[in-house]
Parts: sequence; C-alpha cells; structure tokens
Amino acid sequence: MSSKISHKVDKSILNKFWQLAECNQTKIIQASKGLIEDLSLRQVDESTGISEELQYSISRLVKGLASSRQSARHGFSVALCQILRNFPSINVDMILGAVAEHLKFTQKESRSEQGNILLGKVLAYMALVQSGRITSATQEHVQKIVQSLVQVCQKRSFLKQISTYAISLIVSQVNTEIFKAAVWSEIEAELTQGWTGCSPDTLMLLLACQKYHPKMVDKTFLKTYWGLPKVFCAENLKNIWNVLKLSIEFFPVVHLINDEVIHQLSTSKISFTDFWTEGRDLLFGKEHHSAVNVGLYLMTKMLPHLKTPEEIECLLPANVVKVLVKIIDGKQKKKNPVYESATRFINGLVTYVKSSENAENSIKVLHCFFETQCPKGTHLTRSLDTIIQSLSSEAAKKYGENLMKVFKKYIKDPRENMMGIQHVATHIRTLVTLPSTSGDHAWQLHLLQFLGLHSFWTVKAKSSALPHCSYCTQPMEDKLRKPFQDNFLKALSNLLIYNTEKSKTSSLDAYLDTVCQLCKYFQDLVEASEVVSLVVDFPEDEREQWVKTVVCLLGMQEKSAAKSPEKSDLHRAFMLLFVFHALHLFMSKENAVSTLQDIHVCYNKAVKHKRRSTVKSAKSEPEWIEVVTELLLSMMSQGSNFARLAAKTTFSCLTDHVTPDSLGLITDVLKLEKGDENELISFEDEDENMMENASDMEVGDEENGLSEEEKDIEEEKSEEDSGDEDESEEEEEEEEEEGEVDEEFRNAVKSALGDAVDKSDSEEESEPDLDDDDMFKFDEALAQVFKNMRKTKEAEAKENKKQLLAFKSRVLDLVEILVKSQPPADLTLDLIFPLLELVASTEKLKEGPELDLGKRAGNMFRMLYKKAKIHGNVAVSRDRYLQALNNAIQFSTKVTTKQIVNDVSDACLLVIRLLMNLDLGSLGPSPMKTRSGKAQKEKKVEMERDQDSVHQLVIDSVQSNLKDFLQKKKQKLHTEFFYNMFSKFPVLFWPITETLLTTMQDDQAKVFMKTQACYLLSGMLNKDVEKNIGEETWNEFSLSLIAGISRIMRGITKEAFPTKLIHDVCVTMRKYLFSSQKPLEISSEITEKLESLRGSFNTDIRKEYNMMMGKLGRTANLNQNKQAKKRKNKEKVALSAQTPESKKAKQSQIEDIASPVVKKKTNKGKQTVHGTVKQGSQTGNSSFELDPKASLKKKNSESNTPGGSGKSKKKNFNKKNDSITE
Repeated sequence: MSSKISHKVDKSILNKFWQLAECNQTKIIQASKGLIEDLSLRQVDESTGISEELQYSISRLVKGLASSRQSARHGFSVALCQILRNFPSINVDMILGAVAEHLKFTQKESRSEQGNILLGKVLAYMALVQSGRITSATQEHVQKIVQSLVQVCQKRSFLKQISTYAISLIVSQVNTEIFKAAVWSEIEAELTQGWTGCSPDTLMLLLACQKYHPKMVDKTFLKTYWGLPKVFCAENLKNIWNVLKLSIEFFPVVHLINDEVIHQLSTSKISFTDFWTEGRDLLFGKEHHSAVNVGLYLMTKMLPHLKTPEEIECLLPANVVKVLVKIIDGKQKKKNPVYESATRFINGLVTYVKSSENAENSIKVLHCFFETQCPKGTHLTRSLDTIIQSLSSEAAKKYGENLMKVFKKYIKDPRENMMGIQHVATHIRTLVTLPSTSGDHAWQLHLLQFLGLHSFWTVKAKSSALPHCSYCTQPMEDKLRKPFQDNFLKALSNLLIYNTEKSKTSSLDAYLDTVCQLCKYFQDLVEASEVVSLVVDFPEDEREQWVKTVVCLLGMQEKSAAKSPEKSDLHRAFMLLFVFHALHLFMSKENAVSTLQDIHVCYNKAVKHKRRSTVKSAKSEPEWIEVVTELLLSMMSQGSNFARLAAKTTFSCLTDHVTPDSLGLITDVLKLEKGDENELISFEDEDENMMENASDMEVGDEENGLSEEEKDIEEEKSEEDSGDEDESEEEEEEEEEEGEVDEEFRNAVKSALGDAVDKSDSEEESEPDLDDDDMFKFDEALAQVFKNMRKTKEAEAKENKKQLLAFKSRVLDLVEILVKSQPPADLTLDLIFPLLELVASTEKLKEGPELDLGKRAGNMFRMLYKKAKIHGNVAVSRDRYLQALNNAIQFSTKVTTKQIVNDVSDACLLVIRLLMNLDLGSLGPSPMKTRSGKAQKEKKVEMERDQDSVHQLVIDSVQSNLKDFLQKKKQKLHTEFFYNMFSKFPVLFWPITETLLTTMQDDQAKVFMKTQACYLLSGMLNKDVEKNIGEETWNEFSLSLIAGISRIMRGITKEAFPTKLIHDVCVTMRKYLFSSQKPLEISSEITEKLESLRGSFNTDIRKEYNMMMGKLGRTANLNQNKQAKKRKNKEKVALSAQTPESKKAKQSQIEDIASPVVKKKTNKGKQTVHGTVKQGSQTGNSSFELDPKASLKKKNSESNTPGGSGKSKKKNFNKKNDSITE
C-alpha cells in the first residue's frame, strides 16, 4: 500500500522525513510541526476515514523506527507521537498492524539488524504510551504490548532498561482492572524474587506498581517478598545501595533508578546524610570511572535538597573532593562522560551558593574545598572564585575570619599544611574585590594587612596593638612564602582596576588612601622589631629610604585634596610610583633605593614646574617627565601584572605633562627591530671602542715615523699581497670565532670526539692515525653537535622576537592612553609615523602576533585621527608641519594595501588640519576665532592672511606631487591616496581641480591619466561644494568640466572603447548633475556620443548612464525609443505580408511614435533641457538664463526622479530604469 501511495504523496511531505532524520533537535521539532500541519490540511473530515498521506506517513514512520541512519529513530518517534496526539481517528490496531507488518524478522537479517527491529518495536510502543493512546487500548492490546516488551528484555539485555521503562509507563496509565488482568501476570514472577535477585529494572517496576496500584503491592506483599512493609527505610539502605551499584554496569548511561531513588529520599524520613554515608565509599573508594560517574550524578541531584552545613560537609568529604579535583583539573578529555558529570556538579554548586539564603552553607562549601590538602588547577580555582564572588557581605566577612582562624591552625606546622596555606592566601586575595564589599575600604585594608604581614614578616611575639599579630607564626619556606607574596601583589593589582566608587577617579583616590594606610601599617611593623622580624635583610639605607617615602606619602595624602585637578593627577601619579617601588624594597632590591631617590627628585621638580616643555632643546639633564617615562617603560617590561597596571595608571595621570622628548622614548620602542634592543644598550660603548681604536692607530703611525715614500712602498706591498691578506683575515676571523665559542659548546665537541680529542699542545706526542670508519663516526657526531647548536640559537632568536613583540604590545597600551587623552599638535606629529611604520611593517603578513600588533596600531592611528586636539596652545613651526606633510606623501609610496594607503592619506589630512586649525567636519579653510573688539580686528585680518598663505603652501605641495603622478614621473604614488584626501576635504583642495581639468583636456595625455584625473575629480563633487565655493566659481568650473568631457568623448570610438574612462566620465557627470542646483547644459555632442556607444556598456557603466539621463529628464525618451525598436522588430513579419503602400504608411506611424518628445527650436540661443545659454561678448563669458518652458520640463523630470514627489511617478521612473538596464 505504501508503494502505491508514495507516488501520490506531495513532495513537501516527503521532504519532512529527511528533515526528521537530521542530528538537530530544533529541526526535528520544526519538521514534526510542519508534517502535522500538512497532514491536517489533507485530513479534512475524519469521519470519512484516514487520508492516503496520513496512512503513508504512519507506515513510513513505523518502518523508520528500525533505521540506524543519523537521528531517524529520534525524529520518527517524535513525529509518530505527535500524529497520535493530533489525529484521534488513528486507533491502536492500526499502529500494532503497522508494527507487525514492517517490524518483523525474516531469514535475511543479521543479529545487529534484529536488534534494530526490536528497538523499533519498543519505540513504537513508547509512542503509543507517551501519546496517551494506551488508555483507550483494550485489555488484549495492553497484554500483547507488555508480552512483546518482556520478550525484548529477554532477547537483548541492552534493551532491558528502555523496555522496563516502557512497562512502568504503562503501569502508570492503565487502570487497576486492566493492570491486574493484562500486566501483573507478566511481571509478577520478577517482583516476587525480593532483594535477592533485584536489579535496577526490577526496583523501578516495584516502585511504579507500589505508587499507582497500592492494592496489588501493599504492605503484606512487601513484607512477604521483600522482608519489610516499606521499601525505603533505614533498614533497607544497604539493599538499595546494592541495587545502585548494579546500575554502574550501564556506563556511560546513568540508569533511571538513580533519579527515582533521590525522589523517594526527598519524600521519605531517611536523611540524605545517612543515605550518603552508607554508600559513598562504594562509588569513590576505588575511583573507577563508571562508579564515580554515578556518584557525581547522585551528588548533583542531592545538592538542591541539602539544608544544613552538616549535610554539605557529609556530601563533600576529603576523599570525594580529591577525586573531584583530579577529574576537573586533570588530563581528562572534555568529552569524557565523567568530566561532563563533574562539570555539571561544579556548575550546580555555583548555582546552589548563589541561591542559598544561609551564609553558613556557602561558607561550608568553600571550607570543604580548601581544607582538602590537594593542589587545585585553573578550572576549579575559577569555579571557587565564582562562588566567592557571589557571597553576601555578611558571608564574605565570616568566611574571611574563618580563613584567618584556619591559617592560625595551619601555620603551626607549615610543611604539613602547605596546600591549605596556599588556599587560604588565594581565597583571601579573592575576598579583597567582592561586589558585596566593594565600598568597605576598611575591610579591604584588613585583608591586605593580613596578606602583607605573612608575605614579608614572621611574628615572633604576641601583640594586641598590631593587627594580625595576636599569635606567633613559624617561619615559612621560600616556596610557601612566594605564593603569599604573589597573592598579595595580585590583590593590589585587582583592587587598582576595580571600581569601588561611582567614578574611576574616586576609585583611584580610595585605592591610594587604602595603600597609604597599608604603608603606614608596614612602617609600624618595621619599627616593632621585638614583635615581628623581616624575612629579608633591611639595611640602614633601605630603612632610611622607606621611612622617607612613607612620610612623603602621608604628606601627599593630606595635601592632594586641597590642590587643583591638575596637581591632584600629579599627586596621584607619584603616590602610585612611591607605593609600588617602596613595596619592592621588601622583595626585589635591585636598584630599589636609587629608583626611589630618582622619584623623589622628579616629584620635587614636578611640583615646582609650571608648564611643560614644548620644544626640543639642548639641556644638561633630562626633564623629570623623561626620567619618569623611562621608569614606566621599565615597569612595562616586567612580568608582574601589578607593575604594568601601576605604570598604565600612572601614565594616564601624567598625559598633560608628556613632552616630545619623553614621547620619543616610547616611540623608539615601537621602532625596534629584531636584535635592536641589544644594540641600543651597547651602542654608546661600541662608539667609544671605535674611537679608541682609531686613536690608537693614529698614535701608532706617528710613533713609527714613516715617511711619505715609505708609506707609498708599504701601500704597493699591501696591494700586491692583498690576496694573502684576505686569507689571513679569514684565518683571523676563524680564530676569533673559535675564541668566542662558549665552554658548553666546547664540552659538547669533546664529548663527540671522545678519545680523539687533542689533550696536549705538545708536538712530540702524536696520536695514532684514524681509519675511515672512525672518521665517519666522528663526522656524524660533530654534525649532530653543530645541528643542536643551531637549534639552540634559533630557539633563542625566536624567544627574543616573541619577547620584543610582547614589549611592543605593552608599550602600545601607553600610546593608547595618550591617544585617548587628545594629545596636542606636537605630540600628534610625533605619534603619526611610528604608528604608520608599525602598520606598514605587517602589510604582507597574513596571520600571527605581528599582524595583530599592526592591526592594533592601525586602529590606534584612526583613533588619533579623530581625537587629535586641533585647537591647542602648543606652538609648532610651520616648517615642521610642511616637512611632516612631505614625509607622509613620500611614505605613501612604500605601501600598497588600500587600507594602509588610506591611513597615510588620513595622516596627510591630519597634518593639514593641525597646520590650518581645521576641525574634522570642516570643508575648507576658515578664519581663526578671536576675541571681538577693535584691538583684535587687525590681528584677525593678519591671521586670515597667514592662513591663506598656509593654504597656498599646502596646495602647492599636494599639486606638485599630483602633477608628477599624472605625468608618470612618480609611479609609486596611488590614486586612492589623492582620492581619499579630495573626497573628505573637497573645498580645501578645490584649486587642484584646474590641474585635473587640464589633464582631461590635454590631447597628449594618455587614456590612463585622463581616467585618473576624471576619477579624482568625481570625488570632489557633492551637494555642499557649490554653496561653499560660490556660484561664480562653480559656473566657471561647470563650463570647463563640460568642455573637458566633450573633448574626451570626441576621441572615443567603439573600436577603441576605454571602459574605465567611460565609467568615470559617467560617474563625474552624474555627481555633477546631482550636486549642482542649476547645472549647465550637457551638450548634445556628449549625450549623442554616449547613446551611440551604449552597445559597449557594461553593467556598471549602464547603471551610471541611466542615472545621469534620468536626472536630465531623458529617461522617457530613451524608454520610448527602446519600446519603438521592439515594436519595429515585432512588426517586420507583418509588414512583409502587406502591400508597399500599407508598408509605407505603417512605417511612418512607427517613426512618429519613436520621434523625441522635445524638438529643437531654431533661435539664436541653443535649446537645452533646463535653460538657454546665450553667447556673450568676445571675451568668452557666458550668461545663464532660465527658460520657463525648460523649467517646467525640469520639474516634470524631477518628479520622476527618486528625489521627486509623487509615488506613482517614482514607481514609473524605477521601472524605466530597470527596462533600460535590461
């Protein structure tokens, strides 16, 4: 039946079955819904029976349940269940009949195919049950289904769980009468075995029967066969765990009995503590994956039901936490079922803590983890940090105090409690930056004092006057104290970037107040030598510098509030520098004292300094900002995150004090190449050595006292013996290279040679000659030694390159801070070229960290282009601006990528804007703003004249390069370079249009040059230009433009058709027409020429041409001409059958239809679309006179344009354009 129906089934229905088999749950649901909708449309009246499409669908779905293709079983079972729910006319007999027809054994199936058929039967029965149809089934139907399911359990053990689940669903839906007659008889034998032969499936059936049919499975039955009147009671916990242990065999699938057990526990009087204590060792004792998987699943299900800290402590004992940590942070694959179960538990734990209202429960969860003496990896540490971040203020403070109490216990034996001490330090560091305690700076100080004390001191005597010194501590080893110091610095860095207040400035002030109090606490510890002892030596000079710094910090803290905002930023910067380097007195002592001394000197100079230096000049000593910048660069090169954050924060407070010299220190780093960092360090020494060698040579010549003749003789000898000298130089180089070999390499060579090594320099001792085999062996050994040496050098070079890129990336952070602060003109000029050079250096790369660095530098330059401070008080010489402009133009010849070319073009625009004080939105030069008043008028006029002269200098510079480009003298300049500038500031560069128009009218210019000129000219045309340059200038330009285009069109033929030139001509004309308020006439010479060339147009040219002619109002004429040609072609056949007279009449009618609407008039002026241009005097001037009729035609044409009014006319215009394009 199905084969006959398949020819009649609609294709849309057939496609749904393919979608049902896809491995996508969303698509399966959509396909099943679509199938139901399609079948509902065809099943109009259920009283007349079932439609053929529905019959076909049922047959195909039942048959497909045995398919192993993709997700066919899943999708087909979903669709079958939905059909049974939506079509009541389908009875149980029909489904059972389809099962009997399509899911039966033959003699051809293999064992695996038979298993697929059995699984298909189970799924079909499940669809009947889950759709609710089993409730309307007869007793015979139910018994038949149950018998079939029991047989499946007996034939295939892997199908026993799903078959038993299907029977339990039937038990839950049928009434007691049918259950007793049709179901009980099939399962009674299994349920009467008791705990002896109880399996997870048996317990599932027993619980279902007890729940839904308590009269059949009552207390008497349970006591008779199961020993007790209740299944879930304290006495049966051991038996229940034995059953759960058997469910381990289903790994990686978790048996449904586990969910049912947790559900029964939540409703019984058995506590989760008793249940978990009874059986957790069975799952986590031997750490088998299958057992641990079930244990983690049970823990995840129990977690939401736990109410007290005692229950949490029972759930997470030490052995369970160790297994959990080993799975989460071990080498388990992420797709491993055990890893997925552990991840689900951790996520559930985070959710539990967030939703818990009891702070004690959250604290107990954290205690269970850090009390376990085992290392914790990144994943678990992050999860615990998430839990801590969700603590309330009360819970956080309780947890912090508890951690300090635990530390007091651990510190009695640091070696035995090493991991616990590390966990305490880590968790306290996390508590410093909590959302719930962000505004409690006293609490943050309390935690920082604890971390700082145990990072650098050992408490040797109790003291109640000093916080955290109420108990003595044992000395910690360096490997244990180092994590404490790391967490202390990390807490400081996290708090530095954490917004504890509403604004960043107030947060920084609060941070500085906190660390100043921390330094005061450290000073108290330094003075209390009888209570605490430093773990490092603290000489007198360091102690003196420390005290001086703390006194200065406290004084700055008091004065900073009363100073101006600028001084406040200055104080913030130096306070942060003092704090960072003062704390390093207790850790890294290298140059710590001298650095602090330099900071003190810089601070004293900075507070006395009134204005920053804006001009590079010779000076005996560097400015304070230069010293600070070098110090910040040193901090950026360090591996400490706290050092880099402190450097960036300090620099953000000092952006108003940056000078060109100090900025040069930063940009020099961006210019470093591979190996240059070493050259910069030793550059001065190398020069000195060279000078010393040169002076030695001069002294030697004088001492020898050679005459001129003797020198000539020596020179002749040297020329004759040049070959010998070259050989001797090579030998000397080899000797030098040999002398530079390190001891490690020498030992490697000796090891390779073995006994053949020359152990003595004496010539009397001679070694026996080696044969060829021994020599070959030595050759191989030596080759391996040199190969290893080369690999080592390559690895070192690769590592140095990696470190250089990382340092450049960090320095770019400082540049980004400066760019965002809107730097003045002099600093902007100093930033442009280092950024562009960094971008250009990665132009040819496709991937890698260097390319990422270049992209970042490019984004930074574009930000600088937008944020540069145009109107500033910094005076920069005009020559420097012009030099920068020329350098940018020359730089554009070194790049080829369009984006970088545009960036260099923007660099030219930025220099011009700085030179002329033009804002980003300005179209051209404008007078500088000055104060009103008679005294200022003369100065204003003088400034306007100065700006005009500057404007002319800019035009001359750009125009000279443009002429060279158009005359092919400079091949490396790019068209996009000029186009970007002209299109963004057309009014500024408007005088250059004369050069472009001259090139267009030059008959000697090549087509390519004319194309470039036309393209650049099109970029300068927009709606605002005419208004800004004036009507007179615009009219002169219009005449020259039309004349130039007419001259170009005269030399173009179909045989020599320059596609790009014609396209740019059309673009220019279209932009001119749309930009001009009263455009001049487009001569008929141009339009007729373009019309004659239409057959050669490509799509782009045709599009521009149609827009241009539409603006001229000639779209209708063109459309009529095209339609006339079509009618003419269609009537050729009809004309051939007519008489000559009728042919002539018909042809005349066609010509009348195809004739233009607007006819030429014979008058003195020339008829145009918009007006009449009358010839003037012999001087060549032209006057523009508006013709009323022409203006009317203009209005009609404009109403047909996209900008005109009238929706119907606009629609006709679009249709005409489409027809022309076609």
